[in-house]
Amino acid sequence: MRNSNYLRQGKRRQNKTFSDSEVGFMPNDKIVGKETLANLLDVSVTNIECWIRDGMPIEQRGDDLHDWIFNLTEVKSWQTSKAG
Repeated sequence: MRNSNYLRQGKRRQNKTFSDSEVGFMPNDKIVGKETLANLLDVSVTNIECWIRDGMPIEQRGDDLHDWIFNLTEVKSWQTSKAG
């Protein structure tokens, strides 16, 4: 059974909403890392990896020496074109 502190933190995470200005990113900013992009779009890293396989635009592929880099504007426009 989970303790009450864990449940309160989960509720805070669930109620947390971000807008681009609150997070400090402008729509044309480069996002570094799959985790950061997942947090901004409120999805899991697994979803980001699936979207990459489905053709989501990336600026730079990550490896052991380099981070993944995404353009937030391109990712959002890709999402809307895929949904519509």
